[in-house]
Amino acid sequence: MQDTKDMPEQAKGTSQSPDSTSATPAQQASQQAEGSSEGGEFQLLLNLVQGWVDRQGWNLSLKRLGQPIRNLFLLIAALMVFQLVSGVAEALNRIPLLGNTLMLVALVQITIFTRHNLLRQADRQNLRKRINTLLDDTFG
Repeated sequence: MQDTKDMPEQAKGTSQSPDSTSATPAQQASQQAEGSSEGGEFQLLLNLVQGWVDRQGWNLSLKRLGQPIRNLFLLIAALMVFQLVSGVAEALNRIPLLGNTLMLVALVQITIFTRHNLLRQADRQNLRKRINTLLDDTFG
């Protein structure tokens, strides 16, 4: 056991009874993450960054910025998938006859889509409703 005679009163109090208020934001966030049974890595990251922003004295709310940050990550992921699919399509296009066959299949699919969804006004309105529903579900 430590000799606490030479220590100041404030240090004596903290060395004997550590309280939860002296825990760092990282420790608090990890304790919160351990309490939940599901993943929560994004929430843990938000809590850590919010603690850092609070210590810097900036007036930001990461709860408010969570959705735009998530959308930015989704955009970056979509661009990466687009690059990957583009590379695969380019490789398939170099195989003789396969590229022309795939273009023919694409033209047939465009014709079928146009016939089912774009020729009549009622079909166009139904398509517009489905697109708006999808956008509302995706972006809120």
